Amino acid sequence: MIDACAGKARWITRFGLLGLGLALAAIAACSGGSSGKQAAFGCSVDAQKQAVAELIREWYFFNDEPDQQQKYVALDLAGFADAEELLAFLRYRPEEFDRDFSFLTTAAADQQFFGEGQFVGFGFGSKFADPPMNADLRLTQVFAGSPAAAAGLARGFRMLAVDGRSIAEINQAEGLSAALGPDSVGVTRTLSVRDLDAVELDVTLAKAVVTIDPVPLTAIFDAGGERVAYLDLRTFVSTADAELEQAFAEFEAASATSLIVDLRYNGGGLVATAGRLNDLIGGFVAAGEVQSETRFNSAKSLLNAVTRFTQRANSLSLLQQVVFITTGSSASASELVINGLRPHTVVALVGSATFGKPVGQSALGYCGGQRLLRAVTFETVNALGEGGFYDGLPTDCAAADELERAVGDPLEASLAGALHFVEHGACPAAAALAKPGAPAFALQDPPLGPSASAARRYAGAF
Repeated sequence: MIDACAGKARWITRFGLLGLGLALAAIAACSGGSSGKQAAFGCSVDAQKQAVAELIREWYFFNDEPDQQQKYVALDLAGFADAEELLAFLRYRPEEFDRDFSFLTTAAADQQFFGEGQFVGFGFGSKFADPPMNADLRLTQVFAGSPAAAAGLARGFRMLAVDGRSIAEINQAEGLSAALGPDSVGVTRTLSVRDLDAVELDVTLAKAVVTIDPVPLTAIFDAGGERVAYLDLRTFVSTADAELEQAFAEFEAASATSLIVDLRYNGGGLVATAGRLNDLIGGFVAAGEVQSETRFNSAKSLLNAVTRFTQRANSLSLLQQVVFITTGSSASASELVINGLRPHTVVALVGSATFGKPVGQSALGYCGGQRLLRAVTFETVNALGEGGFYDGLPTDCAAADELERAVGDPLEASLAGALHFVEHGACPAAAALAKPGAPAFALQDPPLGPSASAARRYAGAF
């Protein structure tokens, strides 16, 4: 528990989150006392702007940069329509560093996603297959039990239109997120899609509460005499903890010597869950060694901390190597896990480069604790001091995300590449990964937008 308001309030750490690579410390708003700081945490538009300005000035990781300090000189809050517009101005070099990482949300929405693994939506993820983003929008994942799943949508389907408007038309106007409507139960849209057999159909979906299975698939493969464990991890939420323990108990019982972790759509989540995964992977070989170091700005350096590996009951004891399947959607906590393991065991990446988010966020409460400023407040580095990978972590073996096959299919290009690397210690020939009819370009995520939900940011979910 940290007294961050000079005795006027308690800031209580509830979660640690790296979303899109972030660390969430859900912190209660200042309460009690009669200072001006308390008044700034009201709910009027002006009070919210003042709260955001004060919290950024105090906690923002990039405050040590002279360019950022210049933004605070003669800052006129009246010149901004609302807190969202103010935050957009205050983000540090948003094309390079704070790329919409700092954002505003509600405490209720955070709890629903990170505490319960739920979100309101149609229940699918998607990517564009033709840069610049235009018309070729493919479904990458469909969440079990969701409206999209009930309607028969599946990975690899192409979305052609929303309510009769083409994807190209939507992208030239308000964008996909806006076209799909607010994240409210009952919001309805008619989607025109083309399935894997080139059959076109219209489906009408109504948004509902979707519960994410964070570990939808585990398997054991044989590759060159090796027992290879496979884990598909969708997002780092608290409901993943028990599933991870069960999965690794099965891997240990199977005497797995290699591990493939599929993070291709995993945009991050809770730091505690990332730490648990790292302990399960590397806790046996690196117990007591540094897993990561968290560094705040110079004014908050007393909060800097080191996390060490802990051997858990289900930590893999025979593990010799771990291969991660990644894409440009693999971010934050996903990158924290990879970077933390690299100094301690054999690590390889197959797929495409990760997103590039070596910094984390703290969720700072205002508006009576109902709203949160999730601001970038720290960076993480590994035991060798390595971090700062804003351009992403590069792959050892390039491989396509083959949408025509299911995630977890050993013939799917990325998993096939990972299995080949485990067996041969080298990448497969490029020709082996060339799939007829596959997108010619790297898949791209639809833009997040400033009001993107946690499900969009951390699980790529609509």
